[in-house]
Order: sequence, then structure tokens, then C-alpha cells
Amino acid sequence: MIMKTLKKYQLGLFIILLQASCGKDFLEVAPKGSLIASRTVEYENMMYNSLAIGADVPTVALGDDAATLNTYYESSPLRLQRIFRWDKDFYEPEQTADELQSPIASIYIYNKIINEVMGSKEGDEAYKSRVRAEAKASRAYFNMLLVNYYGKPYNPATASSDPGIPLVKEADVSATSFTRASVKEVYDNMISDLLESIPLIPVDQPHRQRMTKAAAEMTLAKLYWYKGDYSSALEWIKLGKTHMPTSFEAAIYDYNQTYTVPTWSVPSGSNNTESLLARTSFSFLVNSSNNILLAPWVHELYTATDKRLKAFSNVPYGGTGIFPAKLYRRIGPFGLQVAQGVSLPDVELMKAECEARLDKLAEARATLSAFRLKRMALAEATVTINDKDELIRFIIDERVREFALYGFRWFDIRRLSNDPLFKDKVYKHINYDAVTGQPATTYTLENNRLTLRFPLNVMAANPGMQNNP
Repeated sequence: MIMKTLKKYQLGLFIILLQASCGKDFLEVAPKGSLIASRTVEYENMMYNSLAIGADVPTVALGDDAATLNTYYESSPLRLQRIFRWDKDFYEPEQTADELQSPIASIYIYNKIINEVMGSKEGDEAYKSRVRAEAKASRAYFNMLLVNYYGKPYNPATASSDPGIPLVKEADVSATSFTRASVKEVYDNMISDLLESIPLIPVDQPHRQRMTKAAAEMTLAKLYWYKGDYSSALEWIKLGKTHMPTSFEAAIYDYNQTYTVPTWSVPSGSNNTESLLARTSFSFLVNSSNNILLAPWVHELYTATDKRLKAFSNVPYGGTGIFPAKLYRRIGPFGLQVAQGVSLPDVELMKAECEARLDKLAEARATLSAFRLKRMALAEATVTINDKDELIRFIIDERVREFALYGFRWFDIRRLSNDPLFKDKVYKHINYDAVTGQPATTYTLENNRLTLRFPLNVMAANPGMQNNP
């Protein structure tokens, strides 16, 4: 959705950043503020200016893996308090939502590439087609992110009528009228883009910031996973594993080796080998503040030898003593940059879940045990669960342990809301009293709050567009 506010608040900034990073001969500013390129390589280089998913994205505080302590909560920004309470609206009318604006800015760039690169200079047709395919697959990734903010969780019975997001396919900053496509239409479009693009995307790319064939295949797998089509998801995960890049290292860390010191020692962002596709989100909600803390129930999920515990501290940031109520803060990675884009731990846990749901229990146990062996001692890593439903629940808990306070939990809550195994689960946020360590205030997630509302300034700029309840 390219709205009036994009031109006002972001496009100028992105043009400046693009010019500063690429040189005047790469992009020129046309009278209307458009991005201009002529050579194929210039269109390809645009890919490096579309990596951010937003700063301080709300998902970190939306999952029930988050808790707060009243002394810090009461001094937190009003936006963060509203997010934690699952309020209807997070923003004042003059505020913009970076979790919307950053993906929109990237989609603008991808649309420029998709619509113009085939007519560019100094590149053969095969080169141009590869660049266009990568842009289409990259656009699908950001549309996947947006529809899982603003569209209802995928439900086959209602997806054709549930409002999703506007499907924007033109790079037109002057457009002001938008209609939300249905959730089904959005998913169909993303899947179509990926199926068309994957055969043309190279296995190797210069950097993990670029979409590889495997990353595109894993993105497609995740779309099917969100839809509950576990057979198709598993098929694409397996295919993606045969196309892993060799131009940069892509592997899951063995924390038994990496955590040889007490502190967090895993690189963040684009240096993290677990990121098959790096997409960044800079946030200071966790590791350099005390505003959002790990919920005690999550800490209790870890076993004694689980090295992931070393990523948490019970000592307040910039303070002394320890948190009450068995609260912890995440101390790494800096900026919460690890788990964005296509994450290999996410892929492995998706694979295990798909196998379990398809009654491939032995395969699921093997996948899960091999993954856990990189996080803890062998005696605790091995999974022996034989009951299908119990194994699925254990895998979901493993996702909580792996992605605590990364923002992934919010997307799992949404996805599982239509699942018979989890549909009756009640999700809560607890604000603890700093003196007694007891719950001071409890907030319960309501069904309508499984979708975010478009910010007030976006609705003011697009009066014909429907908002969520």
C-alpha cells in the first residue's frame, strides 16, 4: 500500500540513502520524487536498499513470551504500553508505524525493478530475468510479513472473504486510493510470484542480504505452513535444502561450542550464519533496556544444560541487584537482528512440525533431536515422545525456547488460533509488581487483537480503505 504518507515521511529519506550509498550515477530524483535507473546493474543494486522490516517492531512485545515490571512499564513510551496491553490502536494520529512503512518502502523498490528492469540497458535477457525474479520473490517476503500483521490468520473457510492488505504492483507515489485484497488473494499472489520466480533465482548470491533460490523456496514453504498445508511446506523445505548456497556460510550454530564464555557470543544481523536471508530490525526494547522482559513461564521451559539460557540475564540493564518474580531480560544479540528474514532454526522447527503433523513421528523426532543437540547436552537433547499431539505441543514449546523475545511467538499465536490443538488456549500478559514480585495487572488477548489495525494517519490518507475492527 503506497499511501500519501509514504511520500511525505519516507520516500525522500530512501532516495537520499540510495543516492548516498550508490552514487549520483546510480539513481536520480525525477520531478515527482521517483527513483530512476537505466542500467540492469543499477536495478540489481537496488536490492541492497530494501532490507529493513522496521525499527522496534511491535511483535517483540505482542507475544505472551513477554512480561513487564511495573516500575519500568510505567515509564515506557505510551506506544509500548499500548502494544503490551493489546490495545486497539498503538499510535497517535501524527505517528507513523515503521513496521508498515519500511516494508512498503521496500515493496516500492521491488515494483520499480519488476516493472522496469526488462527494459534496462547493458544486460542480457537472462540477467534481467534473474533480477526481476529476485525482486518478485523479495516482494512476496514483505507481503507475507504485512498480511500477517494486518490480515486475519489464514483460515480456509473464511480466507476468501477476510480482508488482507492492498496488493500494490506499481511504483506510484502519487496513488491514494487502495482496496484490501482478501487474505486468500494475497496468499495466492505471493505463491504465484514465488512459483514463477524460483526457477530463475540463482543458488548463489553475493551476500545473505540477497534472495537465493533456497531462501525463496523456504519462503514458499512458510506460506504453505501458515496455510496449514504441511505436505506442501515439507516438500519445499526438502527441496530448498538441496539448493543451499556455497557463496556464503549458512549453518546453524552449535551453542555447545559457541557458548564457551558466559555471555552472548553469536554474531548479529548480516554476519549471522543462521540467516539464510538477512532482513534487519533494530530494536532496543530488550537487550539495552528493561522495558520488555522474559515471561517466567518461558524461563521454566529450559532445561539445566540449555545454552540458550546464556542469552538472558536477571540483572537490570544499567542497574544492580536482580529482577523479582524470576524475570529476565534478553542480552543478545544486539539490536535483535538475528531471527529476521529466513532463519535456519525456524526452517528446522517448521520441518519437524510438518513431519509430526503428517504422522512422520520418527522423522520429526530425528529432526528435533538433531536441532536440540546444537543447543544443549546430548542427555537432554534427545526427544522420545511417541504421541503425535504431545510431540506437536513439544515442538511449539521448542519454538518458544528458540525464539523467546524475538517476535516469532506473536506469529505462532496467530497461526495456532485456528488449530484444534490450541484454539482454546488463553494468552495473557502480566505486569509484575517490583516490590512484591506478584502480578500487578493481567491483560488477556482478545480474538480481534490477532490482527493489527492500520495506523490512524494511514486511514486518514486513505479514507476509502477498510480498517480492522
